[in-house]
Amino acid sequence: MPEGSTEPRATPPPSPLARRSRSGWTVPWDWTDVALFCALFLTALVIVDSILEDPQVSDFGSRLLRGASAAEKTAVGSLVLEVAFYLVGIAVILGLVVIRRRAPLSELGWRIPHLGWIALAIPVAGAAYLIITGIGDLTQALFPAAQNGQVPEVQGEYGHYVGLAIPAVSVVAPIVEETFFRGFIYGWMRRRLNVPVAAILSGCFFALVHFQPVIFLPLAVLGAGLALLYEYSGSLLPGMVVHGLFNLIEIVQIL
Repeated sequence: MPEGSTEPRATPPPSPLARRSRSGWTVPWDWTDVALFCALFLTALVIVDSILEDPQVSDFGSRLLRGASAAEKTAVGSLVLEVAFYLVGIAVILGLVVIRRRAPLSELGWRIPHLGWIALAIPVAGAAYLIITGIGDLTQALFPAAQNGQVPEVQGEYGHYVGLAIPAVSVVAPIVEETFFRGFIYGWMRRRLNVPVAAILSGCFFALVHFQPVIFLPLAVLGAGLALLYEYSGSLLPGMVVHGLFNLIEIVQIL
């Protein structure tokens, strides 16, 4: 600025992360988008299920798996169904955020974080596993009659075919679930709530939709922790890494 000038110096606008850290989150979606997601997601699942159950589709799948054992066919079918489930979910989320609200993917947390957060994700995943396992053991001790239905369910779906379970459970699921529970749900809650309340509520919602009462508390703690990781890293990627590694350890142990 020339000497003697009284014109104020222009300052660049704050980055999205700086704006969020000072004055709260400004995602453009609200409760109507959450309600729409539920309706659209359930409708799409019915349509996809009817397509997969179509006799022609079933016959095509049988021809592709000709010679495979019954257990192999069950594992492949479980992989296809699970991936289809998650693809429907991510399609509905992107439709609401990108098309309905015209928001960039960065508003969902799809950003590249500082590399330090990625490095931190590995030890965090190990610590999270130990903490969540400890909480789960305590819960099981308090309620010995309660059973975790996820274990026999996953064993029935994939048998001992760990290689088929890993893509769905440790890759696709973390990407979609972090986008939904942290990017979409936690982002919406942060519009009105402070960090602790939004993290706890989103964590409880994450646990609730797994429909397993005995692991509600461990999953709620995990969900709240992943929300905090998203809050302070500004990106879903570290949480996806933690979530994926956590699921990897779990699925290897189960199968």
